[in-house]
Amino acid sequence: MFGEHNRLTKTSYWLLAISSLAGFVFMALVLPQLAWDTPWISYALVTALGLMLVLNTYFAYLIYKRSLKALKLCLWLYGLQIIGFETENWALSLNFGMNVSVSWMYKSTEVTINLLAIVIFVVIFLAYRSVRSANKSINYEPLAPDS
Repeated sequence: MFGEHNRLTKTSYWLLAISSLAGFVFMALVLPQLAWDTPWISYALVTALGLMLVLNTYFAYLIYKRSLKALKLCLWLYGLQIIGFETENWALSLNFGMNVSVSWMYKSTEVTINLLAIVIFVVIFLAYRSVRSANKSINYEPLAPDS
């Protein structure tokens, strides 16, 4: 836990909340489009996306409640979303919530960089660092000189 919010922690939980809201709106638009004959893997992916959105929303709530551990876990959550790869046969990317990407194609491989995940990662990193330094300064008790 940390003492009080600063502008970085407030920005962090608002970014997470807005990202969750955008993800839930996207899911509400995609779910009706799934047909009955859609492969089961599509439903598994939508379920995983839903769980990640719930986790994202929960982290936003925990940061609102001043959890230092939630800030640290969000670093991992958004660090994994920064880069994605796609070839002809497979794709690997973890994107949920809001997504603004830049892609580069080289032969049959595409590399995607999620710019919004980088912004959120940096804000959360700065918030985590500011809270850690504030906690260290509060816990610091200088030794009384010997008389």
